[in-house]
This record gives sequence, C-alpha cells and structure tokens, in this order.
Amino acid sequence: MEKITSPSYIKYLLDRYGTQAKKQFGQNFLISEHVLAQIVAAADIQPTDTIIEVGPGLGALTRELCLRAKKIVALEKDRTMLEVLKETILQETPNAKNKITFLEHDALNFDPSTDTLTTQPYKLVANLPYNVATPILENFLVRTAYNHTQPERIVVLVQKEVAEKICAKTGDHSVLSLAFQPFGSAQIVSTVPASVFFPAPKVTSAILHITPHASPLLTEDILPVYIKLLHAAFSQKRKMLHTSLTQILTKDEVATLLTKAGISPDIRPQNMSLESWITLAKAFSAP
Repeated sequence: MEKITSPSYIKYLLDRYGTQAKKQFGQNFLISEHVLAQIVAAADIQPTDTIIEVGPGLGALTRELCLRAKKIVALEKDRTMLEVLKETILQETPNAKNKITFLEHDALNFDPSTDTLTTQPYKLVANLPYNVATPILENFLVRTAYNHTQPERIVVLVQKEVAEKICAKTGDHSVLSLAFQPFGSAQIVSTVPASVFFPAPKVTSAILHITPHASPLLTEDILPVYIKLLHAAFSQKRKMLHTSLTQILTKDEVATLLTKAGISPDIRPQNMSLESWITLAKAFSAP
C-alpha cells in the first residue's frame, strides 16, 4: 500500500484521475508523517470518537483518523477528490467502509445539529483550506455555541498568521482573537513549514488547538452588539477607543458608555482585555 504522503504517489493519483491540486479549493496535500502524527496526538483520538474532517483531499489524514476513531464524517467539496478517496481510503484502509461517511458538502454550510451527525460529542480535525479557514472555524466554534452542537475539541492546520491572531493576548488583540476567544481557549501546538505540503504554499502553517468553553462568555443577545463594537474600534485600531467608537455613536454617547463600563477613553482597542470588551458590550446593551 503506497503512502499518501509520498509526492510520487500523489502525482500518480492526480494524473490517473486527470486532476490537480486546485487553488480554488485550497488544496495543499500533506507529505509529512511527522505532522500527521502531531495532529493526531493533539486531537487525542479515542476509539469511541466521532470526527468531522473538512477537505480530506487525497486522504492522508483521513486514513490516520480511520485507524483510530469510531466514525468519520468527511466533508469534501471537490467531486473528483471523492472519487480518489474511494481508492486511497475505502479500498486500502481496514474497516473504512463501516467508519467513514464521505459527503460532497461545503463546510461553510454544514450544520452539525441537522446534517447527518448523529453522535455526540464530536471533534473537528482537519487540514483546512487557507482561503476559508476563518469562516469554517466560525461556523463550527461560534455558530454552534448557542445550540450545544460545538465540537468538544478542534485541531486544525491553518496559516500561521491566522493561528497567531486567534491566540493573541491583551496588547495584541484583533477582531479575530476577540471574536473567537469568548467561545474557546486557543493555543498553537507547533508551526509547520511550507515544505511539508505538495504543492508547497507560500506561507508557514500552524497546528491550532481550540477547546470550546462549556458555555460562551457572551450571551446570544449581546453577540451582535459585541461584534459591532469590535469592527468599529478595529477599523481605526491605532486611534484611542473614544475616537474610533464615534463611527457608530456620538461623542457624548461614547463618553457615557465608557464611563458606564469603567473603561478609559484613552485606551487603544488592541490593549483592552477580552473581559473589558465583554463588559463594554454589556454596558452598551443595558437599558
């Protein structure tokens, strides 16, 4: 059985099916057994686990998941890749037919509460397409938070810059960090060089580990206000908060809001803690 991480075998499969790595699907195939092992270890896969994998591609990670988990729901948008997977996974991996469900599905529209996922809890484990990694994470971490269909763990390979922004601390916050951190704790497991992919991307990657909170730090009714405040503030992040918020409020309203929330008007958005942002959103929403 050929290794799916072998560049020569990847080329053979792509040629055989008359296809190639497609930029529009963000296809960069892993050719490192070591990185696969790191992803699997971070996911802590148990024999009873259900896994959702996004963009299985040629199936290198899918095979490792299949050897360890009870059930895999693999979401693949590229119909040709689904045909390849029937060879690389279903025919060559023990018991794969009983474990894996391949769906021709856009992960951005996948709803774990209604779409074929019948076992809880589950984990999201994937080498995410760079061009849609952020909205996919939003779909699984944020949109599921209020109907109790979040994964119990997320382990994904993403662009290093995205991972760093999600994990940023006070002093280096961005819309991305503050949008995700109310819903889970994030950390970078390791960085991954471009050389472990075929074809090699132009950026460095990182394995990102997110543990969703048992309950969101924001109530659902406050979330729209919270996001509105973030976007207003970070559209001019070098300016002080009292200035950037005048995009959506008058100067007097800003002054009243910041006093009510106990926040200095001279602070810059990236220097505010997550807790302060939540306090600000609550103050904004209060009668």
